Amino acid sequence: MAEEKMIKGTVLSTSGSKTLVLVDGKMYYVLRNRKNDYVGQTLEFSENDSLPMPSYMFAIAAMAEPDLDSTLDQIKNRWYGR
Repeated sequence: MAEEKMIKGTVLSTSGSKTLVLVDGKMYYVLRNRKNDYVGQTLEFSENDSLPMPSYMFAIAAMAEPDLDSTLDQIKNRWYGR
């Protein structure tokens, strides 16, 4: 069984139960189901428990989305037919 990859980054923003994390000054990740995170906090999290974002713009849009799971499913269906 492969070892779980852990990632360390800094919290840029929180919204509801979502947290936006910046890793290595260039990679953005959204973490879900988190309520106690705060801006400036350093977090270590599992790569499997995160949503990597292709850009800052996508990350900000994901943070503003009230129902992120449904939106991601809709994008997959419309863009990729899945």
